[in-house]
Amino acid sequence: MTLKQLAVLTALLALSGCATKPGECDATNRDSSMLTKMNCDYSGGYSDQVKQKELALTASRQENAMFLQVYENIQAQQLSTKTDLASQQKSQAALNQSLGQLLTSLKARRGNETQIQKQIAGLEQQLNASQATPTTKASPATLAAKQEQLKALQKKVNQLQFSLGYEE
Repeated sequence: MTLKQLAVLTALLALSGCATKPGECDATNRDSSMLTKMNCDYSGGYSDQVKQKELALTASRQENAMFLQVYENIQAQQLSTKTDLASQQKSQAALNQSLGQLLTSLKARRGNETQIQKQIAGLEQQLNASQATPTTKASPATLAAKQEQLKALQKKVNQLQFSLGYEE
């Protein structure tokens, strides 16, 4: 074996011994060696991280859109308390549907976070209570109560959104 062959064999053994698993790659780690960075790039570790972060970003954007829909429906419900019964029922159904979708999505993604689960449970309780209360003719007292109920719901949704790190 020549010296050149020995050097190539040693380099190959050194490179194979430094194999980095894709899960161990961290693009933000400035202390990792050039060899580790090349290995992460070659093995697809960096691209896997990018894909995971893109998926998380897409899911967060969808949840943010659901939050916006809930806010729009709360506002529509608040405006409809001054209108006829059919309009109130329609906007209540839209609010119930959008809030239900949001809560289902959040439970699926954040099932292991106790504080978030408590907030979701509180919102579900309020949603179930509003569904159990039939919409009747609007008297000033019931309209005022409905407005307060909607303000409380909006506050709870705001708190949940803040807890998740989303901006309003």
